[in-house]
Amino acid sequence: MAKERERRLAHILYVEQKKTAKEVAEMVGVSEKTLSDWVTKFNWKTERSARNTSPSQRIANLENIIAGIAEERIELTRQLAQVELTAAREEVEEIRKQISKLDDAVSKWNKTLRDINKEARIPLATYLEVMQTIFDALQAYDPKLYMQTLNFQEHHVHTVSLKMGL
Repeated sequence: MAKERERRLAHILYVEQKKTAKEVAEMVGVSEKTLSDWVTKFNWKTERSARNTSPSQRIANLENIIAGIAEERIELTRQLAQVELTAAREEVEEIRKQISKLDDAVSKWNKTLRDINKEARIPLATYLEVMQTIFDALQAYDPKLYMQTLNFQEHHVHTVSLKMGL
């Protein structure tokens, strides 16, 4: 295929780096129509969406939210320390209420984070079954390459088994 290299690069830019279709077409040097055809034919929108909503991406997003709330909490604690001795009681109480709301928000976001972590765990048996399917496909596709990867396969399965079996 004449544009195989461009299509692969476009896939990386569009799906993994989340560039717009127009940006990708310009960067790769193909028409927007060609890019649109690839996006449709190879179902890149669905793949891009799946990557954006993957458990690891959701976890990263939640961790960023929690970090932002924590920074706000730290700033309010500093403000509280400054105004406790000099400010009116109402101002002190207002800051304490804000801190309480942030603490509640962090608690709720942490629960959501725990739930996503729990939901995202793949059973070891399922993982091993998928890997066996991949190894079988590799063996059918290129027996020589399959034989060259036997040590890797054994090491990988052993490492993952130890990690996920805990």
